[in-house]
Amino acid sequence: MRNLGMFPAAAACLMIAAFAARAATPTPAEDMKGTAGISVGGGLTVPTGKLADKNEANMGAGWLVNGGLDYFVTKDIGIGVDGSYTTMANKDDSDLKAKTAQFGVHGRYLVPSGGPLVPYLQLGLGMYNRKIEYRFSGTSFSVSDTKAGLNGGVGVGYKVNDWIGLGVSGAYHFTFGKLEAEGEEIMQDWNYVAFAAGIDFNIKRAAR
Repeated sequence: MRNLGMFPAAAACLMIAAFAARAATPTPAEDMKGTAGISVGGGLTVPTGKLADKNEANMGAGWLVNGGLDYFVTKDIGIGVDGSYTTMANKDDSDLKAKTAQFGVHGRYLVPSGGPLVPYLQLGLGMYNRKIEYRFSGTSFSVSDTKAGLNGGVGVGYKVNDWIGLGVSGAYHFTFGKLEAEGEEIMQDWNYVAFAAGIDFNIKRAAR
């Protein structure tokens, strides 16, 4: 299952590489100042660290849904809010799951381009609700907390027209602190990589 997570990553890398070859001679980027965007999407998450360690949580790749709202304060710099939800299952026992609900703020920088492909860099911070859950034969047990975290990644968008775009992205999510229950350590760290694809709806400022 984990290998499936490499397909969106490979697609993003290929699109960025193709753009880089085209952009050897930079051309002016479209002025995005004053544009607002709404994005929705989904994809895969790949656990890292203790979440992936076969001697620890031993989680496999899972699914992700995400969304966000951006506003561009300059022609190539935007700020926004975002949220996501992901769940991963233990490789040996699918009734044992690791779930994460994330919400936060971010900044985005559009790499100047002269065509429909627009690569970007993004850095964000937020709060992460982290949960280990076990359900079996009608019974359930869970441990959760909410901690701060950071995320950063790259993406590339394709402009279908002035109002709609498509995109792929990859981001590393790092959360602070151990997951504990009644003073006992449950998980030493909680980090993962998210690969997503989605659709963007842009609302452009009125022409003057």
